Amino acid sequence: MHGDGLRTLLTTLDPKARDDLRRALIRDQADRDAVSSQLLRYRDGHGDDWADIIDILTMYPDERRKVARLLGEIDADSA
Repeated sequence: MHGDGLRTLLTTLDPKARDDLRRALIRDQADRDAVSSQLLRYRDGHGDDWADIIDILTMYPDERRKVARLLGEIDADSA
C-alpha cells in the first residue's frame, strides 16, 4: 500500500495510536523489539497485528522511515 492509500489508513488511527506507532518506528532495534513484545500482551487481538507491522517495517528501513515521516506529517496537518 503506497501514497494516499497508506495515508488514508493511518488517518483512521486515533492521534495517540499514531503517536505510539511513530515513536516505536523511530526507536532503535532493541526498543522496537521491546515495544513489539509489549503489544503482544493486548488481549483484543490487535497487539499481534501491531507487533507484526513493527516487525515487518523493521526489515525494510526505508519504508519504516517513510511511514514514521508520514505519521509526523499527519499529526502536523491535524494540529
